[in-house]
Amino acid sequence: MTMPTKHQFRAVQIRKARTIEAADRPANMPMPVSQALSVDRSSYGSKYKGYALTACAKPTHRDLYAADVAIDRPGCSTRHFLALDYFYTAAEALRYATRWGKLWIDHRLQKVAVSAKSIDTAERNA
Repeated sequence: MTMPTKHQFRAVQIRKARTIEAADRPANMPMPVSQALSVDRSSYGSKYKGYALTACAKPTHRDLYAADVAIDRPGCSTRHFLALDYFYTAAEALRYATRWGKLWIDHRLQKVAVSAKSIDTAERNA
């Protein structure tokens, strides 16, 4: 004996998936290289007060991104700072590493200025 059911089983109709268009381009058309590189960037280079900053977001085994930065100045050795902090997205890691690098440069320049001022004062007093 079969029991009457409230809902009858119906065949599920699957609709054709819509193509997503970005920048007036169908989804199946490849993007130009310049746009393709900007979509998923794991490193970013910039210049700040005579220093070259290279921020990098390295994926970890726990689905996080480590924020790394390399700071370079012509005539000096490159300073590498690895795994400053961990973030859920590469963009957050890049922003943090870039900001951290700029703060380090500002602090370094301030430290050099204070050092030069104290040397100048010592020379005047001598």
